[in-house]
Amino acid sequence: MLKVEKLTKEYSGPAGSISVLDDLDLEVAKGESVAIVGPSGCGKTTLLNILGTLDIPTGGSVSIGGHAVETMSVDERTRFRNRSLGFVFQQHFLLPQCTVLENVLMPRLAGDWEESEQATRERTASLLDGLGLGQRVDRMPYQLSGGERLRVAVARALANEPSLILADEPTGSLDPAMGEQVADLFAELNDQHQVTLVTVTHNAALAKRMGSVYVLKNGKLERE
Repeated sequence: MLKVEKLTKEYSGPAGSISVLDDLDLEVAKGESVAIVGPSGCGKTTLLNILGTLDIPTGGSVSIGGHAVETMSVDERTRFRNRSLGFVFQQHFLLPQCTVLENVLMPRLAGDWEESEQATRERTASLLDGLGLGQRVDRMPYQLSGGERLRVAVARALANEPSLILADEPTGSLDPAMGEQVADLFAELNDQHQVTLVTVTHNAALAKRMGSVYVLKNGKLERE
């Protein structure tokens, strides 16, 4: 599903180039769940942004589902991102003026989808119900708990039935008890939806629930 080879990322600074990722390699099979851990500032989010086609590497290659990301144009990456990738961010980034259902439907509004609006709404409502949000579809984000907002973000990530979900510190804004529930949710997500999952996290409980754990150190990944 995901193959990264000789990936490098450098930034230019006053003192010269700064290397964040250095000949990094990673392979993730279809349906596998992976946690990437490491100290703050080591490049975890940079790596996730490159995997999500939100950033461009300095060198190397990224292949997702057999598609070479580095050969895509900007428009092709945008379309690919919408149809093949799902994102869960630490701050969730729910639209405050939209209901739960509207937030989850938002990714479906882009990209010439053939599914009818009614079919999309019914499928999305079923997805929310499966995540325990069936009674919250008409609520606004401010009316939800932190855990509920995260589940809405997960539902939004699943809305376009992606082949790969990328999660950036999904438990970062939650208390430890809620973090444990999120670990259960992500393990269930991987098991029930058979979606490939890569998450960056400092949460040991969440990392342990993933199939593989990698440590990002000196620009390279080492498997625990």
